[in-house]
Amino acid sequence: MYDLDPLRPLVPAVGPPCSPRHRGLYAHLGGITSAVVRAVGGCIATVSDGHGRVIAVWTDARLRRNADTSSLDPQFCWSEDAAGTNGTGMALLRRGVVAVRGPEHWRAEMHDWNCVGAALTDPVLGEPVASISISSRCEETVATVARRLDDELAEPRRHLARQAARDAASMGRACAREQLRGLGAVVGLDLGGGIVAGDIGPRRRPGAGTEPDPTLRAIARTGLAEVATNPEWRTTFAPGPPLAHADELFEMRLVEGPDGPAGWLLVETDHPGEPSAAGRPANRSERVAAEGDRYVLLLDPHEIRFAEAQGHSVWLVTDRGRLRAMIRGIDNMERRLAEHGFVRVHRSFLVNPDRVQRIDQKGNGVITLSTDQARPEDIPVSRRSTHAVRQLLGL
Repeated sequence: MYDLDPLRPLVPAVGPPCSPRHRGLYAHLGGITSAVVRAVGGCIATVSDGHGRVIAVWTDARLRRNADTSSLDPQFCWSEDAAGTNGTGMALLRRGVVAVRGPEHWRAEMHDWNCVGAALTDPVLGEPVASISISSRCEETVATVARRLDDELAEPRRHLARQAARDAASMGRACAREQLRGLGAVVGLDLGGGIVAGDIGPRRRPGAGTEPDPTLRAIARTGLAEVATNPEWRTTFAPGPPLAHADELFEMRLVEGPDGPAGWLLVETDHPGEPSAAGRPANRSERVAAEGDRYVLLLDPHEIRFAEAQGHSVWLVTDRGRLRAMIRGIDNMERRLAEHGFVRVHRSFLVNPDRVQRIDQKGNGVITLSTDQARPEDIPVSRRSTHAVRQLLGL
């Protein structure tokens, strides 16, 4: 099928071996495989990414040379299309636990080995993201490992489910921030194109198995390929019914969460743009200038807790104290800080939601915010913004 010579030496794979999004998962699988090697002995254990590329290998000193000569070291690729039938590749194709014994391997160098492989699938993308493979010359050893491997992977599966939930929460917060700006309809998609947040369209629980709209799914997959080389990529398109009216345009851009890319934000727009133009990195300074006594401080946005307007002056409450911004006008400051997650909660106040420590109930649904846990700062929240702020803060 793949025109592979079973006698031809396997060569290292080209390109990055794994996705940064799943580094925590790979570390978890490393702990499992090292424990198996210690408990069982006489085996070689590998962790691969979803493409079959080996990330790490564990074995005892006696079998170390066997790992080298059998191409089980990191950077070698054991997908089916690169190496023929094998434990890692078969597990990734079957999305489960499989065993490949002796000459069932396509490659002649593996005919003395018996292997059991187990793969994990991303609940959002529906694609394999990692596998564990245990190889031993003893068929009984592999049979013993196969019985416990599926149980060992229960916690990594829960890790992926928790990651999907965190990403969905990140998309909910991103939608709430955009809704506070009041610029139009906003929809949050998971990385596979499923709707997880927003004010229009159906909703779907991440990992629930519901198929996303084909148009959104295709756009999301195209976007994932584009952002791999250009993290600032974005595009404008008309999703059409049932998500929107036929003539409604949405801009789509990637949202980062605590684990890396979390999903896609769709924001209604009146300005069509080309993906190539929208994808160019913005030419802007990341820091905000503030005036001191005979000096100017350049502040990272995360140092700013909130901004308050007094006339045309904007005062910044920061980790370095209360400083007057060199930017004049709260509207101008909002435009500058919106890309860093700041939200307008009142006509005179901008807040960094990541720095909010306290919410005070003032009665009749009125709330105020504080970025200092020890004392109330009473940052007012307008009634119009209260619902979106509550959603943004997870209340």
